[in-house]
Amino acid sequence: MENKNLTLVRSFIRNHRYRLLMVGLLFMYSCNLLDEEVLNSRKAFIGSYTIQQKCGSSQDSYTLRITEGSSNSEILLSNVEPFGDEIIATVSGNILTISSQSVRLKGQTSSATVSGSGTLTDGSIIEINFEYDFGGTTSCGANGYKL
Repeated sequence: MENKNLTLVRSFIRNHRYRLLMVGLLFMYSCNLLDEEVLNSRKAFIGSYTIQQKCGSSQDSYTLRITEGSSNSEILLSNVEPFGDEIIATVSGNILTISSQSVRLKGQTSSATVSGSGTLTDGSIIEINFEYDFGGTTSCGANGYKL
């Protein structure tokens, strides 16, 4: 019986080897498409933005710069008020997420804890909401357009 099963398996593989090869190639190609989708999501965020931001009762205008991070889904936000260091965010589609992290404030030697999220609409309109804690929690909203 075992010999008959082995013969059936060999026959199946012989008769369907091209189909099996195609399924395997399609599977590998689809994985590449997913990687490409993540890269394209990140690429859409890369650039400079003119930003209007409100934190508590204060308002700021500045140029936000977004560059590539160290992984395919990571971006770096620099020149964000009131921070002196880059903020690390991850991208999924048109959504960015700022996981809780310690970032130095401009003109300070100590750091604040920041977290938040944002969206990119039509590839050029960015909105970011974040909170930072530096002896008290401050909520901020930043909106802007790609330059």
